[in-house]
Amino acid sequence: MLLERCRDQRSKTLDEFYAALTTHDTEVDRGCGAAMLDLIRRLRDLESPSRAWGLTSLYRLCLLAQDDWKAPWYVIVVASDRRNYTIEYLLPPHLAPWPQAYVRGTANSEDEAVQMILIAIERSGGWSVAEPS
Repeated sequence: MLLERCRDQRSKTLDEFYAALTTHDTEVDRGCGAAMLDLIRRLRDLESPSRAWGLTSLYRLCLLAQDDWKAPWYVIVVASDRRNYTIEYLLPPHLAPWPQAYVRGTANSEDEAVQMILIAIERSGGWSVAEPS
């Protein structure tokens, strides 16, 4: 999967942003940074036709189907550490009980988080409707 930082946050790459967390004073920040770096590497290693742009919001990684910060945040990932992940995806409008409804789940391993992210990308429908960049 091609995954790079959204052009609107070019001051640091995704890797630089999360690597900086690994040097923070708190164990929580360091754990988040290390887990996110590993997860990003895994996502990039996937043989997937999907292309995603990452936008960081606090420590969350928001996956966009277009290289524009105003694009919908179809998938949102939080890695507290290597055993605690939260994955959310935006429901397509025809399935949503209200505007901007998200489905949220938790994973207890990187493998499980990767699978959930792939499901989120597919079920959000965002990549099937995104315009090519």
